[in-house]
Amino acid sequence: MKKLLVGAMALVGFMMLTTNEVAAQNKFGYFNIEYLVAQMPGVSKVDTLMAVFQSDSLNPEYQFELEELKRMDSTLKADSLKMPARLYQQRQQEQAQRFYKLQNWQQYSQQVMQNKQEELMAPFYNKIYAAFKQVVDEGKYTYVFKEEGLLIAPPGDNLIPLVAKKVGLKLPGEPAQQQAPAAKPAAKPATKQ
Repeated sequence: MKKLLVGAMALVGFMMLTTNEVAAQNKFGYFNIEYLVAQMPGVSKVDTLMAVFQSDSLNPEYQFELEELKRMDSTLKADSLKMPARLYQQRQQEQAQRFYKLQNWQQYSQQVMQNKQEELMAPFYNKIYAAFKQVVDEGKYTYVFKEEGLLIAPPGDNLIPLVAKKVGLKLPGEPAQQQAPAAKPAAKPATKQ
C-alpha cells in the first residue's frame, strides 16, 4: 500500500512539473487590428471615396431602377393585349423584381456600401495583418487575444506597438524619436563700443 501511495505521489508530482513546464512554454499576447487600421495614413480618404461612390453609383442606380419600373409599367399596360401570354408573364416577373429591389433599397444599398467599404479597406487590413503575423512568428506567441476582451494584461504582451513599428506607424501619444541635442552656437565675444 505504501508503494502504491508513493507511486501515486510521484506521478502527481511529475504531472505538476510537466504542466508547469508546458504553461511556461506558452506565450500570450493581445492585439486590436481595428485600432491600428484606424491609425493608418490614408484611411480617412475611404470616407470620401464612399461618399463619392454613393453619389456617383448608388443614387444613379436608384434613379435608373425607378425610371425603368415606371417605363415597364406603362409599356406593360399599353401592350398587354398585343403580347403573348408567356412574354407578358416574363415582363410581369421583371417588373416585380425591380419593384422588390426598390422596396428593399435601403437594405440593398447598405449591403453594396458595406462590400465597397470592405474592398477599399482591404489593403490596410492586409498590410497590418502581414505585420501582425511577422510579430507573432518572431515573438513565438502561442496565443493572441483581442485587446478589448481582456480585463488585465501585462504591457509587455501588447502587440500593438510592435506591429505599428513594423508598418512604420507612429501611434498617438507615442514620444517622438530621441534626437541628439543640437550643438549650441559659440558665444559671440562682447564688442566694445
